[in-house]
Amino acid sequence: MTKEEILKMGREDNGGRDIEDYEVQKTAARVAYFSSLVLCALVSVLSWIFTKRVSVQCWVIFFGMLCVAFFVKYLKMKKLHELFVALGYLAIFILLIVAFVLELTGRLGGRV
Repeated sequence: MTKEEILKMGREDNGGRDIEDYEVQKTAARVAYFSSLVLCALVSVLSWIFTKRVSVQCWVIFFGMLCVAFFVKYLKMKKLHELFVALGYLAIFILLIVAFVLELTGRLGGRV
């Protein structure tokens, strides 16, 4: 049996997906999550330095993204842990949305 035949059988066993492709996608998602966290923190620090207040806009997007990611993981894997993490992120997301609306209406912090 040749190397190509073995690889072809492996892809057929995995529903046409290559294990290396799966690992690359998993690594890319992890790097994207981490870089999003760093970017949100950087935006928050810069906002604090220049305006003496932190806007919640980027954090709304960050926790919304995490919430959706963990709900999808729960739906695909049916692991209760993923559901609890998703619900935790949903709670943070809802609190941030409330803070964002209050900020927009001028009821949270002063305008600069």
